[in-house]
Amino acid sequence: MTKPLANSLAAVLAALAVSAAAPSQAETVVMPHGLTVELPEGWSLDGSPEGEVSKSGLRRVQFVCESEACETTRETCTILMRSKDVEGADDTAKLRALYASPLDRYFRLRAVLRSTSKDAEIRKPLELVRMGDREWYRVETDARHNYKSGLFTETIVNGLYVGMICKTCETGEERYQGGLKILMSLKSNAAAASLR
Repeated sequence: MTKPLANSLAAVLAALAVSAAAPSQAETVVMPHGLTVELPEGWSLDGSPEGEVSKSGLRRVQFVCESEACETTRETCTILMRSKDVEGADDTAKLRALYASPLDRYFRLRAVLRSTSKDAEIRKPLELVRMGDREWYRVETDARHNYKSGLFTETIVNGLYVGMICKTCETGEERYQGGLKILMSLKSNAAAASLR
């Protein structure tokens, strides 16, 4: 092997080593209403970033974790959006109004338990918590054997209802690590949102 060829080969191998050692960039997903999220390594969009709209008008954008760690946790997340603005003075007031009445709270808890599994239990109560740049209503369920537990969150962004549901087979104290990264990365382009 000639010296110039050896030097070129060494330079290529060094570049490959650097690129392999560099952390992979998070993928940005641009969704309707000017919303974006960052997908952690190992996560991908399941379908279109436009999502699918149900008969009730609820848009669903789905994500799935395909990393080696997720072979056991089988974590998935779905972002939900409504195109109709929530009534209220501002985003904070609109969010707090979601579960202002005990009856609204009761129906929410009943719905998340039913969505989880028969005999599921509440693991973390329905409450307002700050995650990332905004406040969210959060409730977490614990499923019975052979079912996925759930993390159910809701917020208001520029008057728009945004929810996120994550499901996992994880049973330890630390759950939804990927899902929480997605949730906390939620951003809004107000200019794009105003065009909806």
